[in-house]
Amino acid sequence: MKFNKKTRARIGLISSLIICIYGVYGLVTKDSISNLSFIPIILAAGGFIGFIGGIVEIRKMEK
Repeated sequence: MKFNKKTRARIGLISSLIICIYGVYGLVTKDSISNLSFIPIILAAGGFIGFIGGIVEIRKMEK
């Protein structure tokens, strides 16, 4: 199955958003700041960066 560029960008955008939401959820549900692990931080930051990159990619295709 082969997707065009716009479909792949949309799939990446949705995936990045899900990863970001999962990371933020992990940060919010922690009880103590001292027990804060880096995994939710990395997921939230990486998902956010990927989400912004996906938006930029889709906007470039529309021009």
